[in-house]
Amino acid sequence: MPDSYRNQIKNFKPNVVIHLSWQDIPDFSFTKSRLNLDQSIDFLSFVLEMESCKKILVSGSCFEYNNIKGSCIESDKNTPNNHFTWAKLSLYSWLSMKCAERKVSLGWLRLFYVYGPGQRLESLIPTILFSLKNKKLPPLNNPNNANDYIFIDDVINSFCLAVTCEISSGVFNIGSGESTRVLDVFRYAENIVLESDLLTQQLEKVIKKSESNINFWADISKAKDKLNWTPKTALDDGINKTWLDLSK
Repeated sequence: MPDSYRNQIKNFKPNVVIHLSWQDIPDFSFTKSRLNLDQSIDFLSFVLEMESCKKILVSGSCFEYNNIKGSCIESDKNTPNNHFTWAKLSLYSWLSMKCAERKVSLGWLRLFYVYGPGQRLESLIPTILFSLKNKKLPPLNNPNNANDYIFIDDVINSFCLAVTCEISSGVFNIGSGESTRVLDVFRYAENIVLESDLLTQQLEKVIKKSESNINFWADISKAKDKLNWTPKTALDDGINKTWLDLSK
């Protein structure tokens, strides 16, 4: 509730505010999307009233892009295609207007497929790792689909750099800059967990004729140029770190 944080934030007098919250993921219904939009506007309206705040950083989502194939560029025109993207794009539109009015810098860091320690166990990579632990094939809808996976440490680093550097308001893609098939994610994971690729070979035979419906990735040239940021963690290294954490 707002009353639970207002006094503490006022006393702290932050120069930079980072907004990462989005309640009840993966529930992307209208009710939850509207709830998150309203809560975000309430919180950020309060933040914008403080004279101390000169910069706001928000975690956006790659789902804000409509294209499911090819490179995603910040200048792409986006229109909402579900309740979640409607809420996210509405928040960005409103916040861009208010930050311009208040002369507050806005960094909208559009995150792609973030993974790593602490991720929801129902997400793709933890699901694959737990299935491999039991030497089973996980339920994968289309292993030929390809997404842009970015390790959590690299995401954290992007926000740290955005806090400290001078930026013009706008969107910054935060991804690896390349797409990887689910099948290849599975292969990396099997090599780590079972030190083989026998299950991957079985999976390849099953999905040999299936087509890829999704294959998109982030153009990260703007983040490299304006934030001096580049991802450091290779996918196999990130999956290994995730596995070590889950194995504890």
